[in-house]
Amino acid sequence: MQTTAQLKGITEKFKNVKLPFGKPKEVVAVDIGSHSVKIVQLKHTGEKWTLEKYASAIATSLDSAEVTPLERKQVAINAIKKLLSENKISAKDAVTSVSGNSVIVRYVKFPKLTPEQLSKTIQFEAEPFIPFPIQDVNISFQILGDVTEEGSQKMETILVAAKKEIIQNKLDILMEAGLIPVVVDVDSFALENAISINATEEEIKQVYLIINCGMSTTNISIVEDGTSRVVRDVFTASSSFTKAIQRNLQADWKQSEEKKFKHGILVTPEQKEEALAKGNDEALQISTILISAVKELVAECQRSIDFYQTQSAAEKPVNKIYLCGGGALLKGLDKYIESQLHLPVEILNPFAKLTDKAGIPDEEIRKFSQYAVAVGLATRRRGDVK
Repeated sequence: MQTTAQLKGITEKFKNVKLPFGKPKEVVAVDIGSHSVKIVQLKHTGEKWTLEKYASAIATSLDSAEVTPLERKQVAINAIKKLLSENKISAKDAVTSVSGNSVIVRYVKFPKLTPEQLSKTIQFEAEPFIPFPIQDVNISFQILGDVTEEGSQKMETILVAAKKEIIQNKLDILMEAGLIPVVVDVDSFALENAISINATEEEIKQVYLIINCGMSTTNISIVEDGTSRVVRDVFTASSSFTKAIQRNLQADWKQSEEKKFKHGILVTPEQKEEALAKGNDEALQISTILISAVKELVAECQRSIDFYQTQSAAEKPVNKIYLCGGGALLKGLDKYIESQLHLPVEILNPFAKLTDKAGIPDEEIRKFSQYAVAVGLATRRRGDVK
C-alpha cells in the first residue's frame, strides 16, 4: 500500500494548526515499542528517499514486573527526549503507530457509497464489525474497490479501529517529549511502506507475508499487489521465546535473553552434529526449547496463509516472506521459518535503498530490521489522509 490509513479523529486537537506554505515540514518517525524506542528521519527528493538519521534506546525491561504503566510511560518519554537531543533532531512534527489487541483491522464489504458519504456514516456502518463499544474507538477506512456480491454492488473496504485509550497514550508520550503528533498509523501498514520504498516494481506486484517479530507482539500481514489483504497481531513474540527458556532452565530474564541470542536455533542436521561434536549441550538444549516456542509463531503464520488462500480475491499464492523486528536478531529464526513454511525468507533491511552503503554484513541487516516500522512511518507527513 503506497499510502496508509490514518486514524481519523486522533489529531482532532491539532485541526486548527495552520499548515505552512511550500514543502511539507520535516517529520521524525517514533516507533514506541514495549521494550525500545526507535526514531528515523528520511529526506524526500523527487522520487528518492534518503536516510538522514536513525537511533534507538531501551525504553523499559519486560522482566520488571513491578514497573507501573505510569513509570513505563515516563521512561519512554525520557528515551525519546534523549534520542532527539543526542541526534540533534529539530523537527517537531512526529509520526507514530499502534498495534496489538486494542487495534482492529477488518476487511468488509459496505453498500456502495462515496468516500464522503461513508465518512458521515462510518460509525453506524462499522459498529457490527468492531468488538469494542463504538464510542471507545477511533475509526478510519480505506476503500479498496468495487465488488459484486449476490447481485448487489458493494465496495471492499479496509476498516481500522483503535481504542482511544491506546492512541491517547501515544499522543501523550510524544507531546510530553516536546513533539507534535501529526499522524498515527498502524504498524502493519507502516511495514508495507517500508517495503514499498525499498522494493522493485516487480517485487511489489508479488504476494508476500510480513512477519514483524517484536518483543511482545508480532505483526503478521499478507500483501498482494501493494495492498494488504490480511492483517493480524499475535502475542507469540520475542518475549515468548525468552520466557520459554526461563521456564525450562529456571533462569532469570537477563540470563535467558543472553542464552537466546548466544545460541539461537540449530536448523540443519550439520549444525546439530557440530554442536554434538563440540560437546555444546547448552546450544542443543536452547535450540530445542526455542523450536518448541517458535512452532506457535509458525502455526499463526500458516493460519494467515490459509485464510488468505480461502478468500475469493486471492488469485496468487504467497511466494515470499519478509522477516523483521527485534526478533529477527534470533539466529536461525529465518531459516527455521523457511524450512517449515517452504517459502523463501528474507530478513528485511529497511535501509537497503536509502543509503549508498554496500556489502552490509548479515548481522547488521538483522539489527537494521528492527527499524522497519519507523522507516515506514518516516514516509508520512502532516496532512496525509490515506
